[in-house]
Amino acid sequence: MNATVLNSAEHTPVLVVGAGPAGLAAAAELGLHGVACVVVEPRTEVSHLRPRAKTTNIRTMEHLRRWGVADSLRAAAPLPVAWSQRVTFCESLSGRRITDFDNAFGLTVERDDRYAEAGQQVPQPVVEEVLRHHVRGLPGVDLRLGHAATDLVQDEEGVTVTIRDDAGISYLIRARYVLGCDGASGVVREQVGVRYAGRSDLRPNFNVVFRAPELDSPLGPAVQYWVVGERSAGVLGRLDLHGTWWAILPGVEADYGVRHAEELIAGLVGHRVEHELVATDTWTARMLVAERFRERRVFLVGESAHLNPPWGGHGFNTCVGDAVNIGWKIAAVEHGWAPTRILDSYEAERRGVVEQTVRSAESNLAALANALPKDAEAIQTAKHAEFHSLGLVLGYSYAGSPIVQPAGLRPRASDGEETGYTPTTEPGARLPHRWLPDGSSLYDRLGAGFTLVGPIRADRAGVAVLVERAEQLGVPLTLFEPPPGDVRREEFLLVRPDQHIAWRADAVAGIDLDLAVGSALRGRGVPKTKQEADAS
Repeated sequence: MNATVLNSAEHTPVLVVGAGPAGLAAAAELGLHGVACVVVEPRTEVSHLRPRAKTTNIRTMEHLRRWGVADSLRAAAPLPVAWSQRVTFCESLSGRRITDFDNAFGLTVERDDRYAEAGQQVPQPVVEEVLRHHVRGLPGVDLRLGHAATDLVQDEEGVTVTIRDDAGISYLIRARYVLGCDGASGVVREQVGVRYAGRSDLRPNFNVVFRAPELDSPLGPAVQYWVVGERSAGVLGRLDLHGTWWAILPGVEADYGVRHAEELIAGLVGHRVEHELVATDTWTARMLVAERFRERRVFLVGESAHLNPPWGGHGFNTCVGDAVNIGWKIAAVEHGWAPTRILDSYEAERRGVVEQTVRSAESNLAALANALPKDAEAIQTAKHAEFHSLGLVLGYSYAGSPIVQPAGLRPRASDGEETGYTPTTEPGARLPHRWLPDGSSLYDRLGAGFTLVGPIRADRAGVAVLVERAEQLGVPLTLFEPPPGDVRREEFLLVRPDQHIAWRADAVAGIDLDLAVGSALRGRGVPKTKQEADAS
């Protein structure tokens, strides 16, 4: 890349390509840590015709709380959590109830010590609109709607990306890092030559959105109704409380679905219903994971790195987890308190989570509405893991990561452990949550950087040494001592910006901050932090 071209380009630390859930989450995370970025997205408006994901799970809601937008999303959600926390299986919307799953998808109105936020049913377009509004207000975040990446070239110092705006005019952006958040059909993964591995399901699925203001169910409120019957089989639910509904019909081809939409809807409802057809869509389930998540300075985030069926509601939530993971690490490098090697841990930590999530969604795919018997016990056995998956949502661990304590590791949860969640302070796990005596969340006491949680006053000398080392490295470090009676007073936990535990020790001297930020192997080719480079 010649100097003339580089000089004509705009410069930014990070370019985020795509402003779906992954891209907006990445921008929110970078903005939280004060890192400037440009976000380009070809869609000027968010379409509500195809609602896509409808489940924002507990873990994603906890990240939204960190960004200060959890309450905003709940206020914007058309279905309040209090309205329903149930999934109902039935012969039709107006027919016999077969069985229910209560508190599905982490939905509850009760405060639970295990998490800071309950789940929320809300269409993906609403999530995107809330996050668009949020990132627009973040200093340093430049959201450019109607702009699309068309080409990129990497070199040792950065990435030059060609952008085309909505007027058809092309320009260049020069970034130190690029996050490919533009999905399966985006240009970033294709441009860096990364392929997917996996398979696609051969069966079609037909989606429909319709308005039927008079439609209701004698079965009572539910966020999903699974219809198991001979006439029609599928899943439907409300998008709002004003008569807009969605439905998924497995095994229905697009042409047939369009021609017979009225009778298909009637089959799910149990009788013909006055309605307005809003949108139809057809899709196939794909279980795909990219062969690698990084190509030098380009990182694949969200659906550019993996695709899984929607059953279980893990798709976009996993994308948000990716964005948080790479976001805080890039911020650490940009602020100079972590070497670039910390970025190697992105794939090391996220690939296992992604692969387990894809396996879980594929397992749920084996028991769709058109393949289930009208038997409550059989349905409870087949679908329990789909609606109660706290082990998968909260129990995943980054144990084995190069920046997590290498002692006392536990294996990742097996597929059979995905439903139950047992809080643990094992390194790599999410810090166990609890509500504090004053009613606040433990998570609200954590800093934006690293946090030392433990009996601070019991080891003042050790704490002072760790604080001094953090100052030398430039690592932002918050200290928090839990109240009397809290089990966390019995050990010291070094908690990362993403609320996962990097290190655990009985005394502060046993915590290796250098390893936790990727600096421990310096002297073996690991770049210095910015402060050390300036001093040398």
